[in-house]
Amino acid sequence: MFETIKKNALTIMTGKILVLAFAFSTHTACTKSFEGEYSDPDKVEIIDDKWNETDAKKTAKHMIAGMLEKPWLGNFTSSHGNKPPFVIVDDVENRTDEHLDVKILTDYIQDELINSGKVSFVNKAQRQKLLEEIKYQQSGQVDKKSAKKEGRQIGADYILSGNVTSQVHQQGGIKTVTYFTTLTLTNIETFGLEWSTKYEIKKKFKRSGAGW
Repeated sequence: MFETIKKNALTIMTGKILVLAFAFSTHTACTKSFEGEYSDPDKVEIIDDKWNETDAKKTAKHMIAGMLEKPWLGNFTSSHGNKPPFVIVDDVENRTDEHLDVKILTDYIQDELINSGKVSFVNKAQRQKLLEEIKYQQSGQVDKKSAKKEGRQIGADYILSGNVTSQVHQQGGIKTVTYFTTLTLTNIETFGLEWSTKYEIKKKFKRSGAGW
């Protein structure tokens, strides 16, 4: 009888240990380790072999600074009473084989242009919403003295467009990726191409062990 009681007690104890072990393992599996910290947005950080925000910012700053120094701008202002030209920024096209966030490049280009104070900007992206707002203001729901009228939009003088292409070379654990960004400025009235440039970013990566 004593052996039976001892055996039953051992079975109960073993069961409790198994339950505790299962609960611990379940809790551990559901608990994820996470660490985070703020990073300097102006600091160059390469965490993979892809196009990143630093590439977009560097490209936009360099290309727009060069664009605003070229003769087209002085030629326009001198023939238009020193008034700045109105520019539309078209979406930059991704012509690479990888997924690029070219929207952020378009946004940086737009920011550089606006903040330069040397050109005026036509908001193409919000055009439809603005037309809807004008339509609402002319519906009779808004005081006529403050309602904006149709036919007073400013026609853009230029459209700025561009694309990004890339070349990839790999040998062993070495990989180089070169991104070529092209921007062109077209006179909307004459279709004349008044400015064009290319900017190149070349990145080199080294990896040990498994391939890319």
